[in-house]
Amino acid sequence: MIRTRKTLALTLGAAMTLPALSSIAAEPTAALEVAANVEVTAEEAEQDDILLVIDLPIVIADAREAGVEEEELVEVVTTAADSGLSAGLTAEIVAAETLSIKDKGKRKGLAWFVKRQLAQGVDPHDIAVKIRDRKEELAEMTPEERAAFELRVTALRESNRLHKKALQEKRKALRAEGKEIKLLALEIHAARKAALHERKAELEEMRKAFKAAHEDLRDSREDLREAREDLEDAREDLEDAREDLKAADTPEDRKDAKKDAKDAAKDAKKDAKDAKKEAKDAKREAEEAKRHAEEAKKHAGETKKDAKKSAADAKKDAMEAKKAAMEAKKSAMEAKKAAHESKKGG
Repeated sequence: MIRTRKTLALTLGAAMTLPALSSIAAEPTAALEVAANVEVTAEEAEQDDILLVIDLPIVIADAREAGVEEEELVEVVTTAADSGLSAGLTAEIVAAETLSIKDKGKRKGLAWFVKRQLAQGVDPHDIAVKIRDRKEELAEMTPEERAAFELRVTALRESNRLHKKALQEKRKALRAEGKEIKLLALEIHAARKAALHERKAELEEMRKAFKAAHEDLRDSREDLREAREDLEDAREDLEDAREDLKAADTPEDRKDAKKDAKDAAKDAKKDAKDAKKEAKDAKREAEEAKRHAEEAKKHAGETKKDAKKSAADAKKDAMEAKKAAMEAKKSAMEAKKAAHESKKGG
């Protein structure tokens, strides 16, 4: 698991280096001439997904906590990076799976689902919407599916590279015209930021409680150790007194030795009683420290749950809005096609 998390961290780091739609560096003139052949609408160029890029590590952490396995996340992030998908689009896909798990329960096969969708030619932007209704994918891809997947990944990587360059040039032109570039997922980002802020405060409180509990437990164990040492010393004194009693030669010596043994026994009994009391107090303090730490943890969990619910609601609203927009776009395309055919028939 540690190795897998390191792999995920490295993969995520590589994905984060993939340029967001807003951060493509200037390219050589020849490359820009090729990119000029790629059509980018003004509407698309006016939307920046940099906030989704920023949120990707949080989205991955949420998915892991929701129950998505580390291996699945590594595969999805790797597949997205190999396909040239932006970190923002990767975040949308993973966030859609997290939201679906919360509504329908944990499922396996996210990575296989994403790969099959790409192999079937599905637009990567539509995968996040389709995830909600996906079935559990367990079977590996057939050789034919894998071949189709490899071809699609290669094609997507090149088309996304050219598309990003064209998008950068379009956005540059829009800025020159004084057009405002809007940030995508602003509300979702704000909800995640608020949840993270709440979680940070509660986790800090929980950390302090655990630290105090640990210190109390350490002190209690030290008191118990000292009590046991006192008891051992008392037993040694009692044993010495008994040996002196056996070695006494005169009645006076025996009387003194007997008195010493009696005093030693009395002291041993008192020390044992004190040790028992200190051990009991140490146990009680340790239990109280543990209880305080558990209460702090519970409180942090409840606050985190509320904050994450708000973020999840925001994600759900955004997904539904995106789905509605896609349906509207589809209807518009169908209407356009019908009008074209009507015009052609007339």
